[in-house]
Amino acid sequence: MKVIHFTNWAPRKSGMYESVKDQIKYERREGVDSQLVDPHDHYKEGTREGKAVIDDGWFSPIPWKQAEEADVWVLHSFIPEALKPLFDKKVTVAVLHGPNEHMLLKEWTSGRKEDSFNLHVNILWRYDATVVLNKHEEDIMKLYDEKGRLHYIPNSIDLERYTADEVFPWKYKNHPAILSCDVPRLEKLPTHIIWAMPQIVEKLPDARLNVFSLTLEPISTFRNIFCRSKEWKLHSLCENVQLEINDLRPFMKGGDIGFNNNMSGIASRVSMEMMAMGIPVVSFGGDYTKYVAKIWDLDSIAEQVVKCWEDLTRTGSRLKRDTIKYAQEHFDRGKEVKKYVALYKELLEKKTS
Repeated sequence: MKVIHFTNWAPRKSGMYESVKDQIKYERREGVDSQLVDPHDHYKEGTREGKAVIDDGWFSPIPWKQAEEADVWVLHSFIPEALKPLFDKKVTVAVLHGPNEHMLLKEWTSGRKEDSFNLHVNILWRYDATVVLNKHEEDIMKLYDEKGRLHYIPNSIDLERYTADEVFPWKYKNHPAILSCDVPRLEKLPTHIIWAMPQIVEKLPDARLNVFSLTLEPISTFRNIFCRSKEWKLHSLCENVQLEINDLRPFMKGGDIGFNNNMSGIASRVSMEMMAMGIPVVSFGGDYTKYVAKIWDLDSIAEQVVKCWEDLTRTGSRLKRDTIKYAQEHFDRGKEVKKYVALYKELLEKKTS
């Protein structure tokens, strides 16, 4: 069985890309010929013409032409127009990475408000199967599932990448070292943890924020947030402010507390990664953490960070071990990918019978 995943080739930039990379690794372990196709024109031949492709080790995109031979097409971003005449001949599966609220608001603010919220519904009705990655999305999308094509497979990560012994922890000078690894999106606001730092250091004077994976596009926004604060106060409460890098694991492993910037409280990919390395997470919701802050409430964020640090540093604390245990039991892509492979086989059998 040959499976093609359509998504952007985006090392260092995209959590969705990293998720697809994990998916392909474990699908191959299940005996599936699993590959990535970038649907943008400049990747038509599998490499970006005229520019060097960022090296990502064993992983690379393949030419569009090879997608014609596949049994199953899996949508993550979009399918090239040139391949769409073959759509009805393939088993088609869509994986919805973006929250419904994000898509609705994005459509509303992009001049497509008359068609707002149609995209996810159209996908659900058109594709042979649509996969959602958390219970919240399932609760919404099942309201539109007229054809019984919706499937819930929990989001997960490649745990092997985050339990590897060769990952050495970054040594922070200040503790607790608080980690934030997001850029602004409609449903994700990585500024609240920055604005909460003055309240945090009132109770934990040595605490410092560490901001990672900032992309170049919104960097002026972060410059304004940090450098235009009075006396650069917010900037002084950060130990590290980093642009995009190809491996966050050392910084995660050496950290103390992660912050999930998703306003929904749904576990982000970096939250799962941090937890797999024993870093407890403060969030705005979710059953994966007991450190839940009130949204828009800086005092509440500070309170939960302080509570988490007290639990971490308490004599005999099992918090790090319990965090790893939870991640191993709930975020294992090797386990979840078996559900995808079973779905592919079921749909392929129906298609060919």
